[in-house]
Amino acid sequence: MALNRSLPATPPTFAPHAEALARVPRALAVRHDALPLSLADGVLAVALAEPGDDAVLDALRAATHLPIRAVQMPRDAIRERLRFAYGTSPAESRERAGDGPAARAVDLVFARAIAAHASDVHVEPAVGGGRVRIRVDGVLRELETIGTDLFPAFVSRLKVLAAMDVADRRQPQDGRCSIPYEQREIDARVSSVPTIGGEKLVVRLLDRYAAAPDLDALGMPSPLLERYRAAIRAPWGFVVLTGPTGSGKTTTLYASLVRLDAGTRSICSVEDPVEMRLADIAQVQVNVRAGVGFPTVLRAFMRQDPNVVVIGEMRDGETAAVAVSAALAGQTVFTTLHANDAPRTIDRLIELGVSRHSLAAALTVIVGQRLVRTLCERCRIRVAIPAAVRERLGGDHEHWYVAGGCRGCEGSGYQGRTGVYELLAVDDALRDAIATGASSVHVAQLAARTGYRALREDALAKVVSGITSFDELTRVAGWGGPT
Repeated sequence: MALNRSLPATPPTFAPHAEALARVPRALAVRHDALPLSLADGVLAVALAEPGDDAVLDALRAATHLPIRAVQMPRDAIRERLRFAYGTSPAESRERAGDGPAARAVDLVFARAIAAHASDVHVEPAVGGGRVRIRVDGVLRELETIGTDLFPAFVSRLKVLAAMDVADRRQPQDGRCSIPYEQREIDARVSSVPTIGGEKLVVRLLDRYAAAPDLDALGMPSPLLERYRAAIRAPWGFVVLTGPTGSGKTTTLYASLVRLDAGTRSICSVEDPVEMRLADIAQVQVNVRAGVGFPTVLRAFMRQDPNVVVIGEMRDGETAAVAVSAALAGQTVFTTLHANDAPRTIDRLIELGVSRHSLAAALTVIVGQRLVRTLCERCRIRVAIPAAVRERLGGDHEHWYVAGGCRGCEGSGYQGRTGVYELLAVDDALRDAIATGASSVHVAQLAARTGYRALREDALAKVVSGITSFDELTRVAGWGGPT
């Protein structure tokens, strides 16, 4: 049986034994700052700066096939002993300690990306070295280039920080780390993929301690917002937030949870990753290697007397089945799902294996959404709407705004983002249609009789009011004219 308990910090004179060192590969020990100490009674004692790090313990158990006893030791002391035990080079030690040029370059990129409110950092091989791009308000822009002499070390430094295998450049890898920034820490999720030009890394930046989003400030039109508030206040139901990656689903989810009364309700959430810590809500981080997956946690929640169950993302049929069962059992279930619009979300859930009759009985509301950039109010330009488009818009709209460009928006013409939404509330007529196999087109037609409007209509309203541009609507949601 694997042991995970930790002991108090070791004395500074504690030295590793050769037998223990032989069991742990040098690359693994250096990557995780893991110092093998002793092997006794079939248990390997390893010094770690964070003895409760399950990911490191899992990696050590997988490599050694031994139970691990984690012993706490300061990180600097571990690195000093590793240098002598495995012969770590002075240059590598400097990089790991954050003193080398690659380490300084990585720190600078992270600082600039976080200051720009970037959601992702892309590190890509290129002719003459590499380049770094950041995604701000949903759009990638170049941050800087990295010379050939520094780019390999830059990539290695990122992989070391994320506890990835620096020596393995042929397999995709995932890792994570924390980045200190202005008295707080930003979570970084790192993904690497080998390309024909070299390794490409993408870093997702997550500020767990950011202020909780305000549901009223997300851009949801007032009529939809009122209907949505009523749905999430209901004592039971199945609430689905849908859209592609990067459409703001998780933000809407968190904003919804903040509105619930956690003092009188038991709220349980399973997420991968936990992007924001919310007070009085039991949040569980998925850890597949440790056997902590969405279905496992959801079944455990059902024994925890929950009122509200939150699933960060619906990914498989087993999770979907448990979620629908929970909604039918009297809980309010929130989840996010990748689908193109609200009516097609029903098809997607059925594809995951949920029976039509169960889905019809459980489903209460589906919110489809996208994020569009908002025009910079200092430099937006008022122009006449092209005649061909004006005919399709209808009404008496003659002007809208296009992006300009100024120092305040760094020449982009946009500053910040807002949501565009559609809401499909499930009534008895829709339940019958879902249960009897109606197409998504028929579902949309039925819903339109009781107020459903496609997402493009909200987007167009924001265009003609000067909040965003027609170009942005086309980029994010396409253009098929109002329905």
